[in-house]
Amino acid sequence: MGRILTVAQMRAIEAAAMATGQATGLALMERAGEGIVAAIRARWPDLAAGQARAVVLCGPGNNGGDGYVVARLLAGWGWDLQVQALGDPARLPADAAANRDRWLAMGGTVAALGQAVAGPVDLAVDALFGIGMTRPFDSAALAAILAQAPRVVAVDVPSGLLADSGRQVAPAVAADLTVTFHRAKPGHYLGAGPEACGALVVADIGLRDGGEGLALVGPPPPALLAKRGAAHKFGHGHALVLAGGPGCGGAARLAA
Repeated sequence: MGRILTVAQMRAIEAAAMATGQATGLALMERAGEGIVAAIRARWPDLAAGQARAVVLCGPGNNGGDGYVVARLLAGWGWDLQVQALGDPARLPADAAANRDRWLAMGGTVAALGQAVAGPVDLAVDALFGIGMTRPFDSAALAAILAQAPRVVAVDVPSGLLADSGRQVAPAVAADLTVTFHRAKPGHYLGAGPEACGALVVADIGLRDGGEGLALVGPPPPALLAKRGAAHKFGHGHALVLAGGPGCGGAARLAA
C-alpha cells in the first residue's frame, strides 16, 4: 500500500541519505530529472517520437535545479528548449547552481522569468517552487507563459499549492501531470491538490523505504466483496466511519 510523507519527513529522508553516503544531492537531483523526463515520455509518446519544443521554468531553489536537469535531458533527446529562471543565480543552492552551469556549458541559455516565449511550445515544465512553497508570489508572469502551453508538467507540486495541506497561497498552476519523488505528499490528495495536480506520478529516486509516513487507504480486494448464499455481514470485513462533532456528521451518516 502506498504511503504519503510530509515535507519535513521527505527532507529528513533526503538528508539522512546524503549524510550516510547513500546518495549525493547531485545524484538525487539527476535521478529526479530522469524521473520527470521518463514520465513525460510515457504520458505523451507522440512528443517522444520526434522533436518537440518546451519551456522550462526554474525557481530559486533545488526545484529549479531539477528543472535544469530536465532541460539538459530533453535537449539531449533533440528537443528545442527555452529556460526561464526566477531569482538571483548567485544565491542558488550548490547542487542547483551546478546543474544550471551544466545547462549553460552545453550551450543552453537562461532568460529571466516573464520574458515572451518564442513561438509555440508543446510543453511547459513548472520547476519553480515545489515542496518548498511557503508564501504567496506574483503568479501573473507564470500564468501568461503557461497559457501558451497545451501540456503542463509540475515538478513535485504545482506552484501555488502547499505540499502539506493542498491549500493554495496563489492561484495554483493547473498541471496535466505532476511528478513527485519517493512518496506522494498530503497536498496531492487534499484541498485543491487533486484538481491542480492532474495525473500524479511518483518517481523512484533510489531512497530507502523506512516505513515513514501514513499509509493510504486502498479499496478492499474484490474477493472480499464477493458474497455467496450463506454470506453474513460479519464475514466480509468492517468499516470505520469517522464523523465530526454535533451537527457535522451528515457525510458520515450518508457513508454509513
